[in-house]
Amino acid sequence: MMVMGALALPLTGCMATVSSYASASERVAPVRTAGSGARVDARAGVHTAARAAGDEARMTALQAEVTRLVNADRARAGCAPLAWDGAAAEAAQAHSEDMAARHYFDHTSPEGHTAVDRLRAGGGSYRALAENIAMGQQSAQEVVRGWLESPGHRRNIENCRYTRTGVGYRDLRWTQVFYTPA
Repeated sequence: MMVMGALALPLTGCMATVSSYASASERVAPVRTAGSGARVDARAGVHTAARAAGDEARMTALQAEVTRLVNADRARAGCAPLAWDGAAAEAAQAHSEDMAARHYFDHTSPEGHTAVDRLRAGGGSYRALAENIAMGQQSAQEVVRGWLESPGHRRNIENCRYTRTGVGYRDLRWTQVFYTPA
């Protein structure tokens, strides 16, 4: 059983929600705040500098800018930077593409798939997981600024517990996944 918290908040030009998940083993209230930045291969559960470098090499400039801006804010909040993660990036990109292709905006797909399902499909396992989505923002700066102006989205960004991230973008639909590997 997972614990899920959702909050609906207005974000410039859209309605966005925030979802946080904690694994059943943690048995906690909706995830709020906490990150290390260690390079961990979420698929194999081992430290792998080569995998992290390979994942980062596949980042687009837009994904890199969202990650840079988020990590700058995390530094101001006293958190370690998030490490780019292939499983999180795959989950985020797939969700942005799905929302764009099927013209919906929600954390849950029409079939009921959530960030948990998307991360697992990409080979990731988690202890804590959150997802921010947005629609309509024209730039990385605009989407991160909007998320930081929203208390729920800011909580996900400034949660020092999260260590990994991935960003997806398609047709003005933005997704950022945050998680801590299991």
